[in-house]
Amino acid sequence: MKKTSTTKKILLFGLPFLLVCVIIALVLFIILGRDEDPIPDRITITYANWNLGPERDNALELRMLQAFMDEHPHIYVEIDASISHSHWTDSLVAAANAGRLPDVFMVDDIADKMARGLLMDITAMVLPDVGFFDLPRIVQEAVLINGAVHALPFAQELHGYFVNRDLFRALGMEPPEFGITAPDFLDNVRTATNLAHPSIGVNSARSFVEWYPGAVSPHMGFFAYDGLGFALNSPEMLEAIRIASELHSEGYSFEGLQDAADYFPIGYDLGAFRTGQMAFFYGSTGLMNMMVNQIDFDWDFIGVPGGRAITTLEVVGISATSRHPEEAYLLASWMGFSTEGSLRRMEYAAEIGMVVDSLPLSQSTQVLNALWQIIPAAGLREVYNAMDRVLVDGLRVLPGYIQARFSAPTGVAIVGTPHTNAGIDPLMLYSIIGDVHFPNYSAMAEELSRQQLDDAMAALR
Repeated sequence: MKKTSTTKKILLFGLPFLLVCVIIALVLFIILGRDEDPIPDRITITYANWNLGPERDNALELRMLQAFMDEHPHIYVEIDASISHSHWTDSLVAAANAGRLPDVFMVDDIADKMARGLLMDITAMVLPDVGFFDLPRIVQEAVLINGAVHALPFAQELHGYFVNRDLFRALGMEPPEFGITAPDFLDNVRTATNLAHPSIGVNSARSFVEWYPGAVSPHMGFFAYDGLGFALNSPEMLEAIRIASELHSEGYSFEGLQDAADYFPIGYDLGAFRTGQMAFFYGSTGLMNMMVNQIDFDWDFIGVPGGRAITTLEVVGISATSRHPEEAYLLASWMGFSTEGSLRRMEYAAEIGMVVDSLPLSQSTQVLNALWQIIPAAGLREVYNAMDRVLVDGLRVLPGYIQARFSAPTGVAIVGTPHTNAGIDPLMLYSIIGDVHFPNYSAMAEELSRQQLDDAMAALR
């Protein structure tokens, strides 16, 4: 009888107590949500970036994330590996629909992610950020769309010409420097091409459409951008294609040589530059690690003619549904443009034997002094001094860019190629390396291109 009484007490008092505990636990789970770390008072920020792969390949990024957590012990950063590198947008949309959009994520197209409602308007957070205003004015303006900021600059690659100074001296020529004019550059390319040496002037002429209009006109930007669209029918662009076509067909570029292997057994353009047989190599500062550690001749990086260079920006956004936007902003700026983050990135890169994985965006004195200790290229300093004149590649930041620059179908069939309805880019490319006469189509191409940009901007209103 006594045993039965004890059992009844357990049933009467134990079960309700257990039920109360379960309810409390559920309430705490709902209140705290999935983004709270088990450690009390520590916030979890989820992070997705396409530069994160296997641990052995991204030691620098992991060190940067750990350093951020060390600096901000109340924040835990969780890498979101569910966002597919090969299906970035689809993965982000799926995550958003499931209520699991990462707090901080790389953005391949700001306007597209704005239109999909994935990005938070972070203008109010940018305005008091001194670090943001250490960025070149033109970079600040690049992420300003419709008067608001929805993504932060994360990294940049500068594009321009690496020059073999020793080759010019061997040919009895003065090595070119940053600020060279377009006509002098073209003379250098021709004069440095000497197959008896053997040497070749430049790796390719196809990039001329990107920089030539801006080199000869201070009012034009990347790919003849005039502030409203790409001026594909402008005299500057038509001249760029004419000159590029001549250099290609007349054998002044490695790409245009029909018998390159007879003179350059290495077989590819970067190889010919590395072995000292090419005067100018058009490429990005993503090659800096190779240049500093593997090139044994006197070289420099001089941007593009006209005292300019091209920058391609990587940008990072904060989820429109993030519950911790201030902490997410701290992470985004640390990994990208902040002075503190930039200095730490260069320090860690040096420790693991790299130069830099991407050039810093900040123009702060501390950052630039540290950069000049790493990279000996005098021309790069000149590029940084002229960053407000840089040509901004609209990839990532200009609404409608992909269609206006590359893919909008022109209706033109290019004989001997798969392009039965060529996009704008193939049409221009085969005007340089093929038989297309671009002036026949330039007015149509410009109108089509501008329409793509107009439509993309209209979709944001």
